Amino acid sequence: MTTANSLVSYGYEVLFTRTLEEARHLLCTNPRISVLVIDTDLGQAGCGLSLAKSARVSDPDLKVIYTSRMPFRLKDAEKVDGAPCLGAPYRSHQLAGVISQLVRRAVAEEEVYAA
Repeated sequence: MTTANSLVSYGYEVLFTRTLEEARHLLCTNPRISVLVIDTDLGQAGCGLSLAKSARVSDPDLKVIYTSRMPFRLKDAEKVDGAPCLGAPYRSHQLAGVISQLVRRAVAEEEVYAA
């Protein structure tokens, strides 16, 4: 079972792209996207990092998760604020857990602001 299929089994709606151009297009045309998972090991890591930064500028509430076989190589200055990095290889339940934590944290922050 692929990671995308596993996330669907956890109740998430998954949009999968093969290229950064496809990802950019989806981010621009689909305002329902709330979490972006970037595999920094695919292609040029800098491109994925810049995609995350530009996506966060367009949508400050967008949650970002990086995955990498060598997460220690990702400098904090290159990542968006508050974005965790999940070391690869990982299991789909680990990614689902990180997504859940980010979403719960956002809901808790909204509740604090509403109070």
